[in-house]
Amino acid sequence: MAADKDAYTDVINAPQDKIVGALTDFEHYTEWQSGMLECTVKERDEEGRGTLVELYVDAKIKKIRYTTKYWYDLDNGRLGFDLVDGDLKECTGAYTFEPTDDGAATKVSIDITTEVGFFVPGPMKKLIRDQSLKNSMRDLKKRVGG
Repeated sequence: MAADKDAYTDVINAPQDKIVGALTDFEHYTEWQSGMLECTVKERDEEGRGTLVELYVDAKIKKIRYTTKYWYDLDNGRLGFDLVDGDLKECTGAYTFEPTDDGAATKVSIDITTEVGFFVPGPMKKLIRDQSLKNSMRDLKKRVGG
């Protein structure tokens, strides 16, 4: 099975620091991220940000547990993660943040590569991925008030 790549972009009416604050507030993911059943920070960097994070999500067709290693390049408007282990075969992603011309909002993009490691019919897999990305961005917008 080949990995699937997807991307989604939206404009959120909030500054980058508020958006990053929500994305890295792992302890509260279950309160606002659809399908998130558990989220546990296993390691933190010297700035107290989660770097090794275990997630347990309801992916509609199966509940999936996996651990990701987060990296931060916020001066360049980037934040990402790479799969360490778990039920997925591959899961890497990167957010990019770009302020709008007026500075009142931020263009947020996510590029993600996933391979679930078990059979899911192609059209169903695409539908789940598309809905997951859109729902995740919608949830983020609600969380930061944008």
